[in-house]
Amino acid sequence: MGNFYTNYTLRGPSQQAVAAVLAGRAAIVTPIQDGCVVVFDEESEGQNTQIIEEFAGGLSRRLQCPLLAVMNHDDDILWCQLFVNGELMDEYNSAPGYFETEDEEAALAGPSGGDAKKWCRTFGVGGVAEVERVLRRSQFEEDGYTFAVERHADLVAVLSIPSFGVGFGFKSICAGESPEDLDGGQLIRTMELTATEPVEEVPVKPVPGYYKVSLRAHPELSASIPIGWIPNTWADLNCREDELTDAFRKAVAPHREKFRGLGFSELGFKRSTRILNPNSRDLGGINFWNESRTCFGQLFYNRTYVPTLQTEKETIVISFTAVSPNEVFSCTNMADYLEPIPNHTVLRLKSDDAGFIHEQFIQQLKQRSGAPRQFSDLASLQAWFDANHQEVFEHRVRCGVWVKMSDYEVERARRKRE
Repeated sequence: MGNFYTNYTLRGPSQQAVAAVLAGRAAIVTPIQDGCVVVFDEESEGQNTQIIEEFAGGLSRRLQCPLLAVMNHDDDILWCQLFVNGELMDEYNSAPGYFETEDEEAALAGPSGGDAKKWCRTFGVGGVAEVERVLRRSQFEEDGYTFAVERHADLVAVLSIPSFGVGFGFKSICAGESPEDLDGGQLIRTMELTATEPVEEVPVKPVPGYYKVSLRAHPELSASIPIGWIPNTWADLNCREDELTDAFRKAVAPHREKFRGLGFSELGFKRSTRILNPNSRDLGGINFWNESRTCFGQLFYNRTYVPTLQTEKETIVISFTAVSPNEVFSCTNMADYLEPIPNHTVLRLKSDDAGFIHEQFIQQLKQRSGAPRQFSDLASLQAWFDANHQEVFEHRVRCGVWVKMSDYEVERARRKRE
């Protein structure tokens, strides 16, 4: 049985600074060596790559430093991710075809990813050719690496970073095992710490860009989900009806008539063009408002691929919204795992009947304090729409629900959609 371990090497911050960020978490921080510290994390020992990626990205972002995440799986795979200030810059897999047992050619494929120049630049060393040699050598070659731990040892040597993590993870350190050059008495166990003086973070206003839904946004998620460009303004989403698909028009036709029967006028069509979710197949929407211009209605069509069922699923979302001085109140049939932001109340109903949803909306609205806002014209509604989207966006980014994607992640997501 080979090695199973995960650890993180951070360049720049002190041992105390890293420990302060991890206070109360089951982790171990080494003293600084060669300008770097190594972190061993208990949760990461499960070798869930999504958990590793989010933990690494968050730690690198909070400390504004380069970080190399390393996972050794049974000494057959060395998997690494390189972060700089929270952004995933590169990913490496020594045996990308390892689990492709039915495809012999894939199983024998050489390592993938790993930009030697980028790694050397990040850790301030030369030796690009040496790093490239370590990254590229296939384990199936005659002079290749028999064990992933050997590749890991050579990699830290050519990058001039501590060897504390070679062959060791949280479990082995807790079991009393440690590298020969590491004094166990100098380790900081962060579970025992109290976060009395957390590392001060400079507040950064979230900026528009490509984002993903965090793995930790909901326990049912098994992986981070790329979203696309957010927030989208009214103008960004605006489109002509003939730019939407026949499937959209057919699916929304009866609901569209229902909106009209309820006294709503159509304000135009919309769709998002900068989508990165690999399972998104088709989507579009219609904006409405009522005769008094106090209720904003939306009708969405979404067709997605469901990997677990290996089939596509069509969804119709109906919503009605009113804006009062102290609250934004909505009634919808959209099932969302994300909680509403402050001062936003959402009543969710299991119904595809726009008439029923609207009836419940009106009943609830009568029980609420404050008269709903009457929009003077379309421009005022559009301005509120844009401001509301910005508010939701900033709140969810600050809460860690939406996480900005690096250029590397965006390109990776785009390739998956091709």
